[in-house]
Amino acid sequence: MTTAPTTEDLAQLEARVRAALDSGDYSSLRIIGFGEISVGFGWPDSEPAWICKRSPAFTAAEFASYRDLVTSYVAELRVTGIDVVETDVLGVRRAKDTIGYLVQPLLPQETLGREVLRRSEPDAEHPFILAVAETVGYASAQLSIDAQITNFSWDGTTATLLDVGTPFMWQPNGELRLDLVPFTKTIPAPLRSMLRSEIVDVVERWKQSRGVGADIVANLLREGLDDWVEPMIDALTAVIPGDRITRAEAQALLDEDLKTFPRIAKLKKVQRAFRTRVQRKPYDFFVNSTYDGDSLS
Repeated sequence: MTTAPTTEDLAQLEARVRAALDSGDYSSLRIIGFGEISVGFGWPDSEPAWICKRSPAFTAAEFASYRDLVTSYVAELRVTGIDVVETDVLGVRRAKDTIGYLVQPLLPQETLGREVLRRSEPDAEHPFILAVAETVGYASAQLSIDAQITNFSWDGTTATLLDVGTPFMWQPNGELRLDLVPFTKTIPAPLRSMLRSEIVDVVERWKQSRGVGADIVANLLREGLDDWVEPMIDALTAVIPGDRITRAEAQALLDEDLKTFPRIAKLKKVQRAFRTRVQRKPYDFFVNSTYDGDSLS
């Protein structure tokens, strides 16, 4: 396997990313995928063996805190029994700040959660959904888990969590340990406290097993994997106390997200226009949304 990229390699990648953001032409970048926050680039371009997930810009102190929190989050997940993909957090220093990259081995497409289910017959006893269902029991007041199918890979024996770029851990007083300030700079300043509140509201549901489970089912609906909804609910019923999760409950969560995240994408475009056209300064983020037809603009 190709050796993992170094900070020097990532500095070269970041220079290309910066040029692409300035020009609006992303054709020179090997984009592997993206979520609501980060964009993942393949490295090396010719035959990617690693995915490099770009974070927002941090001050030196913010980056050190973020790197330590991701490291702690991965360790904590592993202690609970959740397998996590090998992850390293590297920083690319710029004149006034640092861009973070989460570097992970690029796993085969066919092992990714959504592909596993698309290639399999719906079955409540499928070992992959049983393994994912088991992870919801680890959610707690100190540790939130985003256990959506799309955040896991499956090699036939182990469900491996891939998404750790937003380490949702909580203080004993209920405060989120992750500093969301760098992540909210994507939108106009007057609305950033609102965005922080909306993010916290979303991840609060992941403190409890039922919230995690309902979100898993909502993700299946979003991915068009309707045939897997009832089998997954069956699997979750065995591990979540109380009433059985319903399709309607999951649909309500999805409907809420379908309003929230496209709205955030529109606000990003407003902030980008303000930064580039009014302030004549660079906008440091991609405008990406998996809720708008997997769009990147």
